[in-house]
Amino acid sequence: MVSKNHFHVIIAFIFISLPFSSIALHVVTPIKEFKILPSTDPSSSHFNSINIKGHYSTKTNSNGCFNKIYAFGDSYTDTGNAQLLNSSKNLKKGQEKPNNGWLLIDFVRDALNISSLPPYKSINANFSSGVNFAMAGATVFTEEFLSQHKINSTLMWKDGYHSFQTQIEWYNKFVSDIACKGKNNESCKADMENSLFWVGEIGIDDYVRALRSKVSLRWIKDMAMAHTSRLLAGRGRISFILLQTLLDSGAKYIVVEGLPALGCYPFAKSSRHFVKDDMNCNAKINRVTKAHNHDLQDMLEGFRRRKGANVSISYADYFDAYKVITGNLNKFGFEDAVKACCGYHRNKILNFSFKNLCGMPGAETCRDPDSYIHWDGIHLTEAMYRQLSEFFLHGNFCKPSFIHLIRVKKGLLRA
Repeated sequence: MVSKNHFHVIIAFIFISLPFSSIALHVVTPIKEFKILPSTDPSSSHFNSINIKGHYSTKTNSNGCFNKIYAFGDSYTDTGNAQLLNSSKNLKKGQEKPNNGWLLIDFVRDALNISSLPPYKSINANFSSGVNFAMAGATVFTEEFLSQHKINSTLMWKDGYHSFQTQIEWYNKFVSDIACKGKNNESCKADMENSLFWVGEIGIDDYVRALRSKVSLRWIKDMAMAHTSRLLAGRGRISFILLQTLLDSGAKYIVVEGLPALGCYPFAKSSRHFVKDDMNCNAKINRVTKAHNHDLQDMLEGFRRRKGANVSISYADYFDAYKVITGNLNKFGFEDAVKACCGYHRNKILNFSFKNLCGMPGAETCRDPDSYIHWDGIHLTEAMYRQLSEFFLHGNFCKPSFIHLIRVKKGLLRA
């Protein structure tokens, strides 16, 4: 049996894990433009309406609003740390990320007119525009915990193991050795107040690994949320508390991603027997994912109440954004929301196999990745990340909206 305290510690970690970063953002294939309909609202010449289920977008000039970004997360955010540490089994030489181009954080960086966001482990990098601490394969659970409960699948990652605690340690070392070296506490915090902190989704690797074990997903969710509770709410040892660590260093503007609709991913449908939900996806996994996101939002709201107007913390609703896009494929330039673009072609339905992941022998790549939602069955395509970035930055899929956060930063609103 696992103690209550241990239980709570593990869940907090899943939700706040931090993904990877990258130093050089290479040239990518052009992507279909985000399709939004012009607004009929005469009140603003900068208003654009997505016009789907009431989700709208108000364009706001955010250039120069932040001079740095600090990013955390797993492979959905990592732009090079895993590759630099040689921790992936299937990343080819020179390939920084497990997809076909830019990640969500790349589009966020670009929208804020920040030229680069190097991974923390890059040698002699210029960190003047921020750092990406995200690490592909990062889990909320520790290696000891996963081993104890016989959750031994490493997926596409080698034996080198990094939980989200590693990213917190990296950040603390960066602040002390580089960002705040030679500065007094006041000037250091002032610099951090002008930075955006982006916490990518946390917990996908834990859930995917658990799928290949005998433990129940509900139990994994409860354990993960307990860890998140300690991580977000400030309880437990400070070295494990990501948000509190960021706030203590001076962070004022933070975005925390929820989990996407994992039950709709090819890896989740690879089981022959599963009950479908209203999205024709794995109902059990989506149910657990939604419960996870609900608990995370409750925790963030409690954190906002305690911190008051001094900080702005937004929740990025990955699940609903994914659902709207996949439910309206043609409107957003997609054709396929079921198959993986790069994967095991003998699986005619999903193009996915855990034994033949993208980059491994037997895997093939589709001709038009921009028309696909899923890249390798676990990660998304560059085109999908672009659409999601539009939803998060300009739509109402961040709560409070990212536009609200920008206006607070400009002094136009209170947090």
